[in-house]
Amino acid sequence: MGWRANDRLDPGFRALTTVVRVPVPVGERIEAALAPIRTRWPVHVYYPAASIHATVLNLDPYVPVGRAPGEVAAAAAEALARHRRFRMTLRGLNVSPWTVFAEAHGADAPVSALRSSLRHALPAQAAAPRRESPLRRALPLVLANAVRFAGPVDPGLLRALRPWRAHTFGPFEVREVEIVRTDGMMSAGNTETLATATLRF
Repeated sequence: MGWRANDRLDPGFRALTTVVRVPVPVGERIEAALAPIRTRWPVHVYYPAASIHATVLNLDPYVPVGRAPGEVAAAAAEALARHRRFRMTLRGLNVSPWTVFAEAHGADAPVSALRSSLRHALPAQAAAPRRESPLRRALPLVLANAVRFAGPVDPGLLRALRPWRAHTFGPFEVREVEIVRTDGMMSAGNTETLATATLRF
């Protein structure tokens, strides 16, 4: 697996995004599974249990240049609140060139519907600082990052993940989606919640 650098670990990185927080007990199970890996490969950046989340959609492409994100956050919350609650199960640790992530099962269809509502409610900005890639738009993948790679990945780390490829960390009901301004790790000190959309029964 080829490592690829990205800007998520840059100290000044900030994004406006929509997230589903993973319940802390589920995050703690993921954290515990990764503890031996963290001990052996401490160079990478590991999410605290309370920061693990699934991203619905990055909203940066919809914020007019030079404008505060409050209007976009409010419109996003209104669009999201029209949707019903759903269940998500985090099962299996997998890898991308940037991360170790927990696979989110049962969430593809409801999250795709959430993303579609956001795209219809928010006009894309031609001069947005970040643009949504066609690949991201086409893929309905839902996942929860747990580690960000800070450099090339030791093949031993990949082998150490094998016992967790099919492990179930927990099902949970998604009751709300947050609109946050945050860094690449959704760290507590750099995360501001601008709005919360409570999903319908």
